[in-house]
Amino acid sequence: MVSKISRLALVAIGCFGGLLSHASEGTAVWLSASAPSYELTDKTKTKTAVELRLPDASELTYYRIGQQFYTSLNSDWQLGSHLSFENSKKASDWNHTIRLELELNPSKISLGQNGPDLSMRNRWELRWKEDKGSEIFHRLRHRSKVTWKLENGPFSSFSIGDEIFFEEDKGKITMNRFYPAILTAKHGDGIKGTYYLMYQSKRAGTSSDWNGEYVLGIGYSF
Repeated sequence: MVSKISRLALVAIGCFGGLLSHASEGTAVWLSASAPSYELTDKTKTKTAVELRLPDASELTYYRIGQQFYTSLNSDWQLGSHLSFENSKKASDWNHTIRLELELNPSKISLGQNGPDLSMRNRWELRWKEDKGSEIFHRLRHRSKVTWKLENGPFSSFSIGDEIFFEEDKGKITMNRFYPAILTAKHGDGIKGTYYLMYQSKRAGTSSDWNGEYVLGIGYSF
C-alpha cells in the first residue's frame, strides 16, 4: 500500500515537473492530511485536518491544524463551520492566527451527461491575529473547480480550479490561486490521495504589484 501511494505521488510530481521546468519563480511544497470523518448526527460530521508548507521544499514556515464540521441542510446545500489554528514564520519569528471559517456550498452541478462536474466553495473567514488584540480581520474566499472522471490509468479524476481572496480591511482582492492540474487517486482502506500543481499570486499590500510562486501539493484523506 505504501509503495503504491509513493509511486503515484512520484508519477504526479513527474508530470508537474515538466511544467515547472520553465518556471522562473521558486516552487513551494504543501502537505496535508485529514482524519476519517466522524458522524455527530445523521446530517452532521466532523474531521481533523493538518497542513504543512515548505516554501523552498526544505524549511517549514507554516503549519495549520483545524477541526471541520459539515452539516447537510438539504440535497442542494451544505453548511461548513470550522475552527483553525495556524502558525507562520517570518525571518525567525513565529506568529499565530485563530481562524473561524463559515461556508455555504451548493451541491455539485453536472455540466453534461458524461461530465464534467462543477463544484463551488464559498467561505467567510474571521481571523484573530497575534499582537492585534481583539480586532477581527474578515476575508471572503470563493473557489470554483471543474472535474472530469478518469476511467483508465492510476488516477480517478482530473480537475482545474481557481480561488480568489478578498480582504475586507483592504477592500481589495489580495490573492488568487490557480490550479491548472489536480489529480486524485483512490487507494485501499478508504485512503484518497490528491496531487496538484498551483500558481499562487499575492498582492503586495494594497498596491497594484503582485508576486507569484508555484506550489506542488500532496494531500491524503483517511
